[in-house]
Amino acid sequence: MKRTEKYPETETFHYHNQNPHNRITGDCVYRAISYATGVPYNDIVLEIAYRQIETGYCKDDKRTFEAILEKYGWKKMPQPRHIDGTKYTVKEFVDKYKTGTYIINMAHHLSVVENGKNVDIWDCVKHGGCVGNYYVKE
Repeated sequence: MKRTEKYPETETFHYHNQNPHNRITGDCVYRAISYATGVPYNDIVLEIAYRQIETGYCKDDKRTFEAILEKYGWKKMPQPRHIDGTKYTVKEFVDKYKTGTYIINMAHHLSVVENGKNVDIWDCVKHGGCVGNYYVKE
């Protein structure tokens, strides 16, 4: 079964693999930042690698990828919560943010929400958990 068959296009999900080799691998940080910023994937890989060398923090560490996002004008936003304090699911986030592009952080995953759709290699609306911090272009 092809990946696009496993995760078909829906009202809230668009399959897209930003990896230039179309690999399914643990590169969500590179894919999400590259897609959302419009900076080529390999350039993001190199920037993050240089940041790792400078700081000693891995690519998945917030201190690494947040520095790259800040460089490109993205602002960190607090974790969205309902009035009762409960966290937003990815589905609720997608339903609320119908316009614009956002990078969302979930447990062990970074993804993109664009114009009310999750854009990724797997459907975070269906299989994701809660949204942590998210990032918007200033």
